[in-house]
Amino acid sequence: MAAGRERSVLWTIAVSLLLLQGQCLSRLICHYTTWSQGRANPYSYRIEDVPGDLCTHVVYNFVGVDSEEYELAMLQREIDIVQNGFGRFIDLKQRFPDLKMYVAVGGWDHGGAPFSRMAAFRNRRKKFIESVVKFMGRYEFDGIELVWLYPGSVERGGTNNDKDNFVYLVEELKTAFLRARQPWEVAIQVPADHTRFEVGYDQSLLCESADFVHIAGYDLRGSWTGFADVHSPMTDRPHDQGIYKGLNVRAGVESWLASGCAPERVVLGVPFLGRTYTLRNSQQNGLGAVTTGPGPKGQHTYSAGYLGYFEICQKLKAERNWRTVWDAIGQCPYAYRGNQWIGYENEESLKEKVELVKSKELAGVYAFSLDLDDYRGKCGGEPYPLMRTLAGLLKKEHQSVIGFAFERGDDK
Repeated sequence: MAAGRERSVLWTIAVSLLLLQGQCLSRLICHYTTWSQGRANPYSYRIEDVPGDLCTHVVYNFVGVDSEEYELAMLQREIDIVQNGFGRFIDLKQRFPDLKMYVAVGGWDHGGAPFSRMAAFRNRRKKFIESVVKFMGRYEFDGIELVWLYPGSVERGGTNNDKDNFVYLVEELKTAFLRARQPWEVAIQVPADHTRFEVGYDQSLLCESADFVHIAGYDLRGSWTGFADVHSPMTDRPHDQGIYKGLNVRAGVESWLASGCAPERVVLGVPFLGRTYTLRNSQQNGLGAVTTGPGPKGQHTYSAGYLGYFEICQKLKAERNWRTVWDAIGQCPYAYRGNQWIGYENEESLKEKVELVKSKELAGVYAFSLDLDDYRGKCGGEPYPLMRTLAGLLKKEHQSVIGFAFERGDDK
């Protein structure tokens, strides 16, 4: 009897610890991009391909803001409605009952102007929020992610008032969800780029208002900089000078935490994409080497200066004379051949990102995006090597707690 009671107590403690750990490390958020289904086979990536067993949350990318009506807008009606994209997305819960489903509003191609116009006046925000509440109820999503890139940025259609209006939007959206008596979550995607904080982000108020803050720990460098570099460096390197000093993942996370964000409400974003460059001189191929522009378009991602991990790993495997190098300070790999240069993430660099998440006791990780991983397993291993790496690292804490409880119980 005593042994049984002790096992019961240990099990209760284990479950409690598991729940506490879950608050810190249970979120592994995956992003599904609707446009990836348009690739030629075998790389057409459809909703039914989503590995719900590897994710805790999946985000549908993207819906938008109607800049004239100030309501939620469908950006790809053919996919969203005609092909029943929303319905098929939510139906993933039938296969994965514990999966939480988010919808993302905005994105890079959407631009900042529609957000800026909508958020500028209270009556416009009210109209937008009412359309969101109706949408959430109709399609049974669990949360929404605001991806406004970027408030206050004039070149993105922003104004000086965006900084305050973004806070009002988040506060009023959360209030509306509470009034609807729904457990819907409000998440915001924010940059790790310190050059954007002062212009468009009241960090302390946003930390108070949003349920979760998703920090985009990538695209901190690219072909636009004029020099070759990994785009998600962990910390400063010797060549990081001027505006590039402090423009890294660790500094970005620490800035949001120092501004009042509770760690258990912060999620770090990691990329499954690489940034590519064309070197000016193929003999000068180290970090910071001068470039003349982006690398060529990928065969499947089809965007200059950008490759999915599935394209990178196959390129390194199939094409001769690529040299891979580890940035020991930035803790990311890069590769070059001739005048072509790629900075990217792999399993090892993702381990370093997860270690940062654990050391800061953050809520977890989001991965952008599923269709950029080696999801067909063409590089010689199992499909989704990057997602599997993240899932394995984030689940170890849970397994060790349960294992400890059983081990102690068996001993008694």
